[in-house]
Amino acid sequence: MAKEALDSDRVNYLIWRYLLESGQSAAPTMSTVYLEKLTWTDLLDYRETAIRLQKEWNLENPQHLPFAPHVTNHALVSVLNKGLLYNACERESARTTRDVVGPVSGFFGPLAHPRPAVDEDDFENVRKRQIDDDQNQPQNGPSGKRPRLSNGYENGFDSTPKSPLMEMDVDEDQNGDGNAYPSPEQVPSPAMVTSGPETGTQIDKTTELASETTFLDISDDSSTKNAVLLQCDFNPKNPTILAVAGTDALARMWTLSRMTAAPDLSSSGMETDEPSPQRPPYLSLLDEGAPSTTNVTSLSWTSDGKLIAVASEPIDDTTAKVDIWTLEGTPISSFSGLEASVISLQWNPSNTLLLVLSPISITAGVLITVWLPTTQESRQYSLPGLNGSEQEVQAVWTSNEEFVLCGGDILQAFYCSEEAISPLRKYETREGHALSKVAYDTRSQLLATASDTGMIDIWDQQGHGRSFNAHQGLITALVWQPYQGSTPLSDNDERLLASSGEDYAISIWNARSPAKPKSSMTMSSAVIGLAFTPDGAFIAGATIDKIWIWKVDDVHMPRATWVRGTEAGWQTPRSHDSAADEDQHCLCWDADGQKLAYGVNSQLAVINFRR
Repeated sequence: MAKEALDSDRVNYLIWRYLLESGQSAAPTMSTVYLEKLTWTDLLDYRETAIRLQKEWNLENPQHLPFAPHVTNHALVSVLNKGLLYNACERESARTTRDVVGPVSGFFGPLAHPRPAVDEDDFENVRKRQIDDDQNQPQNGPSGKRPRLSNGYENGFDSTPKSPLMEMDVDEDQNGDGNAYPSPEQVPSPAMVTSGPETGTQIDKTTELASETTFLDISDDSSTKNAVLLQCDFNPKNPTILAVAGTDALARMWTLSRMTAAPDLSSSGMETDEPSPQRPPYLSLLDEGAPSTTNVTSLSWTSDGKLIAVASEPIDDTTAKVDIWTLEGTPISSFSGLEASVISLQWNPSNTLLLVLSPISITAGVLITVWLPTTQESRQYSLPGLNGSEQEVQAVWTSNEEFVLCGGDILQAFYCSEEAISPLRKYETREGHALSKVAYDTRSQLLATASDTGMIDIWDQQGHGRSFNAHQGLITALVWQPYQGSTPLSDNDERLLASSGEDYAISIWNARSPAKPKSSMTMSSAVIGLAFTPDGAFIAGATIDKIWIWKVDDVHMPRATWVRGTEAGWQTPRSHDSAADEDQHCLCWDADGQKLAYGVNSQLAVINFRR
């Protein structure tokens, strides 16, 4: 009789099918008693785990494997059950031939009662006896909690301990690393959370933040809700001040100290589909004579929170300008005459220079302007080869005089002197690099870039880069973990970098050793926003309809979740037939890490987060 061999693809396929079947058809295949203990989150987690497995397996469609059409539904359970039957027959054979007495040990440990001997050919009788034993178990009284089918990995994976799955000797080590499939992660057992020494073990409960949410009215005419939110940003020092920018002359600086969360009316039976937006005091960040059609395209706080730069452009005009405002809403400086919209504003570390990026044309590329607000002087430099209207272009200061510009296949450092902007080092990028994100860490002096193809590069001060595959497809966010201290970086210190992508994944990397992610989380759809709290202790990830918040050093279970409502304001800029990625999004924490602002289209939610 020919024996079928197990290899990595076959084992992975059985697990992958099991996860999909558990998430898609749990109701008809599970007992009523078990279903009562499950929630929609449990069923969703099976599918997310299947997606994560397929990603790390690096197989576009497992159904295209040659053996896939021959595998029936629930094949993994069937194979395991038959293995248990074979194990039972082995035990009975050993008892018969060796006259073994005393407790019998099964595959999962000692059995309560030894089973009577069974003929090796009588598999059906063994199966029936096992079913009868299961049905005769006591149904009354407390019972142990059944394990989750996802094995507890509700929100991602951590890489510290190794999982038995990774150590299965199922083939000839096809991947060269002893793993069942090529993965940058090793899956741990679910970790229990303790509240301190000798206080007992507990599982933290995920908090739902819907009742802790306040909606802000971003339009003067709340019946139209025409304004579309483009950017929101809390003051870096004052947690009560929130600035926003958008279309239809939206440029405000709110004071939220008297703001309270809307009451939860769900338990009273009152209709809660339409939120009641609040209108806390605000200061306008536009001139009184600005047309109502003005688009406010970018804003940037100084690091001390004392000034804010605002870029605006009237629709019926071809020029843009930048204004500097105080916390009291007083304009103190203005720079006008820019020939194109401003796509980015960045203050240097000492808040003395303001970097302004404007796409001119496909041939002329991007106009780089460095402005000195105190003297009204400016320096400009045109960089051809970049189309800022069709591809994302970003810049970041690496010192008070140097900055790096990133976009497409260009990664270029510049120096700003008193006379001019001069190009410095040009980093050696690959053809088709498709760079779209750049972030600089002042502590490690490392530069991180992300591409539309899912690659992350870490560059040192000499321009040497290390590349690694981080996501499948577009990387949507790249953020360094903030560091509040002033101690020098030692050889053993980590520097954490978080990335998110359209592949539903959020990964946290040690940028000094990025061979594999330190931890990963999987969401239910593409991740469109990522933000650390200012102290770096928590991280928030947002999709088009929800937010999850994790503690950075324990991502097994999210600390809090928030689900976006169905109000009309969330959908304003797009038709029902258009794609979800046409939404405009913004996500940011306040200075204390206690409030999270999440904006989509014409709605702005301020969410209270209690640690």
